Amino acid sequence: MTTLKEVARKAGVSVSTVSRVVNGYEHVSDEVRRRVNQAIHELNYQPNLLAKALVSGKDTRQIGLLIYDVSNAYYAEIAGAVENVAYQSGYSVILCNSSKGRNTTTYLQTFIQRQVDCVAIATGQLEESDVRCLERLIERNIPIVISRERHWSCNHLLEPFNGKISFIDLDYYSGARLAAEYLISLGHEQIALLCGLPEEEFSEDPRIKGIREVLQAYNLSLDPDLVVKNLGFNQTAGARGMLELLSRKKPFSAVIAYNDLLAIGALAILREEGFRVPQDISVMGFDNVEASQYCYPELTTVDVLISEQGVFMTNDLLAQIKNKRPPMQRRIPAELVVRQSTGVNKGKKIWS
Repeated sequence: MTTLKEVARKAGVSVSTVSRVVNGYEHVSDEVRRRVNQAIHELNYQPNLLAKALVSGKDTRQIGLLIYDVSNAYYAEIAGAVENVAYQSGYSVILCNSSKGRNTTTYLQTFIQRQVDCVAIATGQLEESDVRCLERLIERNIPIVISRERHWSCNHLLEPFNGKISFIDLDYYSGARLAAEYLISLGHEQIALLCGLPEEEFSEDPRIKGIREVLQAYNLSLDPDLVVKNLGFNQTAGARGMLELLSRKKPFSAVIAYNDLLAIGALAILREEGFRVPQDISVMGFDNVEASQYCYPELTTVDVLISEQGVFMTNDLLAQIKNKRPPMQRRIPAELVVRQSTGVNKGKKIWS
């Protein structure tokens, strides 16, 4: 690794002169600056920007991004959008995953230690220990933006931060209601559910509440025999859940998956088992990840504007840093996206 001393020797100047050029100070002649920059180029010298920032007290030009699981397409698309906007603005991103038992608080403490300029969070529900870390970030005047569901049970913990933190409020509850109402409008009454959540989180989840309330409004119910829980959230989990559902031999004409990846896995099993989608069974996803447009058949889903979340989060943080703009709150509505995986229930006898 090339050092300042080697650059100084190559340029025929002192180490302090090289340092002044690297740090953009004035009072260096054009000729000396040219020689130093040429030596830097020829030796491929890479200044340690983080160390420079820590010494000078300037911005580190780093964004701390805490998401649930980058292997999940939903969070991967958020991360991609954040990184793209950050790169265009001259920032790098420190990405951390809070899934698989990893401690959210530990990562927030890491952001403090690394002296990031700002923090974006899209992890799911937060705990009291996480809130204490948020307080420490605020004490250090580090801008924060959190993407959250409007109906999460943990939101009361975040109420003291109104006006201090930017929030993106998502509406999974209303999106789930849209999904259930649409299937009922197509004549579906026996609606199954594939859910990644464990039992203890199931009943209070906004998506589950939305689906259940719509069914009850139409004098229908969520049949326990048509619900598979604790699956996880990927395509393999969706395939496993559909196999379990079919093994119960309980008729259904439509299925709502907790997210698009579960739905895509379910589609694969239905094809293998000889069911036609949507002629025999309608399938509804949730999130509108990019893959939902390219599976077969194309997936009807609920759009929560994933990439737009990432863009808004990053732009909001940069505005707080550059323009000293106060934190804001923005609501992103859910929208139904009708594609090819749902259709009218024609009452066909497909169950033997």
